Amino acid sequence: MFRCSVLALLSLLIVDSGSSQNTSPKDPNVALHVSLTSAQSQFHIGEKIALELSYSAAVKDRYQINMAQYDRSGRMEYEHFHVAPEDGAVDPLANRMGGIGGGLTGFKFLDAEPWTIRLNLNEWIRFTRPGEYLLSIDSNRVTIRDPEAVMGTSPAKVRSNEIKLKVVPTTREWQMQVFKQAVADLDEPNPHDPALSQQNAKSKRAALETLRFLGTPESIRELTRRMRGEDQGGLDYICMLGVAYSPLPDVARSAVQEALVDPNHPITQNFLYMMRTLDPNNRASATDAQHWRDERRRTLEELIAVLPKKQGKALAVSLSTAVNEAWDVPDLPKAMTDRLVEELVLIFDQLSTQEQNLLLTYRWDKIASPKLVPLLRKVAEHYEYFPHLREMNAYDKLLLSGSALRDWYEVDPEGARPAVIAEISRTRPRYSARVLGMLPDKTLPEVDSALAEHLASADGEVLENIASLIARYATDAILPEMLNRLDPVIGKWDCTVQDSLLAYVLRVNPALARPRIEQAIAARGSGYFACNRGLFQGISEIHFDPLLEEIGIRSLDDPDPEVAMTAATMLGRFGSTAAESALLTRYQRWAQQWAGGEAELNLTFAQSSRDLSNQLGLGQNLMMALATGQHWFADEKKLEQLSQMSKVDRIQNQMEQYVKTWRNRPLTISFSHIGPYDDFHAQVAQYELHSIESLKEKIAQFPSVTKFSLSTQSDASPIALKVAVEIRDFVRSHDMELVDQNSRQ
Repeated sequence: MFRCSVLALLSLLIVDSGSSQNTSPKDPNVALHVSLTSAQSQFHIGEKIALELSYSAAVKDRYQINMAQYDRSGRMEYEHFHVAPEDGAVDPLANRMGGIGGGLTGFKFLDAEPWTIRLNLNEWIRFTRPGEYLLSIDSNRVTIRDPEAVMGTSPAKVRSNEIKLKVVPTTREWQMQVFKQAVADLDEPNPHDPALSQQNAKSKRAALETLRFLGTPESIRELTRRMRGEDQGGLDYICMLGVAYSPLPDVARSAVQEALVDPNHPITQNFLYMMRTLDPNNRASATDAQHWRDERRRTLEELIAVLPKKQGKALAVSLSTAVNEAWDVPDLPKAMTDRLVEELVLIFDQLSTQEQNLLLTYRWDKIASPKLVPLLRKVAEHYEYFPHLREMNAYDKLLLSGSALRDWYEVDPEGARPAVIAEISRTRPRYSARVLGMLPDKTLPEVDSALAEHLASADGEVLENIASLIARYATDAILPEMLNRLDPVIGKWDCTVQDSLLAYVLRVNPALARPRIEQAIAARGSGYFACNRGLFQGISEIHFDPLLEEIGIRSLDDPDPEVAMTAATMLGRFGSTAAESALLTRYQRWAQQWAGGEAELNLTFAQSSRDLSNQLGLGQNLMMALATGQHWFADEKKLEQLSQMSKVDRIQNQMEQYVKTWRNRPLTISFSHIGPYDDFHAQVAQYELHSIESLKEKIAQFPSVTKFSLSTQSDASPIALKVAVEIRDFVRSHDMELVDQNSRQ
């Protein structure tokens, strides 16, 4: 799925606190006020200390704030905490094993009305001795508008006020009182009233955080006991942090070992990570990749050794963990992995939906075999009625049954075909053509009547599924019915449904499709759904026809830049070589339009100017279509020429990245399968390809003297190895050279 705009929120790489110090003077127009969330100012060692941070600015629309509110799993390093005296406090997550860099967030401009965030000081500071402390915070959340900067802002120095904290010695009586209350909160039954569920979940999270920060032998054992892989809200992660980075590591190691050998305690991948982290040698070896791999194998072998003692649900979870770890641990004997897989398949019904999905959806290439047909048939044909197909439980169950159907068809196409056709013909088909489009038939006349009839009575997600199946399989026999349904609501219907039916008409009768597509593009304003802005994307991904290219070229001059943006992207992905000159002409005019005003397009994330955002997006999409078009070739020289046409910082920055890939020889060909349905993704130079056929087509455009190296992103699956061989053979058949990746200069 390609983007309409590259202005969507970006995943941000957050640098570690040690490398993000800003030495510029404190900005007097930005205020950060830190306060305790309660009147309490005296805390026991190990007691939760809740803070409120309030950001404000004296100047409106000048200071942008990043509103991310993650936990501190490697991402939350916006605030840097300072306590005086320093020798009475430590970082509780010092030397943690890596972290997740980045995540989606939001931005806004600060004003006089404070923007606030609440957090626990204990995430960053653990007090080790009683005393009086002064706390202040430096923050790198705030940036100031700077039209000369690539992203439209530069760092602003922000420091908070100081607050006083008194830390008193803990007592055994106080620790046990806090511990018992937290356990009581955790044992509180889940409410039957859905309206109370959110508050209940917050209470349980707060109780686990209390135990995590308490750091007593009882709290460590309780956190270990509750780490069972049963929640979907990150509660296991809180438990893991509380145990893995406990102030009592010997107690933690003992508790973890007891749980490991407990027949009724499930062992999850988080649990194994915790075991590795608790190894005293690991913290000193955090950057030693080989040591970490050795530890991963050691903990896996420990898990395998206790599997015979596990029982019931604990066995199912632990065995699933062992299998998935085994697939990722190199040099493990294949016979051992095969035996684990066989045992896991035998208890498939005891696995959770998530674990079953992991096996059939994301790890199918590891277990694919005709021997699994009975299991696949059972899962694929099991029907549950879901009023809303996108509700989370429904989504997980349908992902599983849909994967089972696809897997079944892969190993037994003749046996699975009737089930696929039966699902297509169902009044409420559970899946779209993304799942059910697997049949090689161009059309299925036998489903025409059912699809037409069911479309008339469907709504919601089911309507989308049926429309997509019509686009994929229906013949022109039902064209009159489809036109009668489509014509009165062009521009006023669900966009996904409209795109599918327009794609159907385009496939069976392009002449009749032309006026309807043009009408859909022109449909805008009050009473319309703005489907025209995504129409080129929606239709072309289902069915592309030269007619779309013709209309798309004209639409590059559409007064709505969002229409022109998606037209440009479609032409880059599907357009013929004739589209390149049209894109180049439009890009030159766009660059000329903004010559001298490039700084206006250095937008911040918080800016709400839709007009400027769309203008920047149009320029970026035109540039990317020219630089990455499927059916024409842009080498280093052409990329440099494109870069010189516009001085907009973001465009030049992107072009510099593209050019840089050409200077890192040999050029790398990388590929991977992403997602549940073998979504192919490959990259070579600046090109991203979505099928093995498009990758071959692009490789063939490179000069015959080109040298490539091949990367499979550490994927040693049978499918990946087969694709790698196919790519190698293709490269060499075109008189190009493929060198070992270790030979890169």
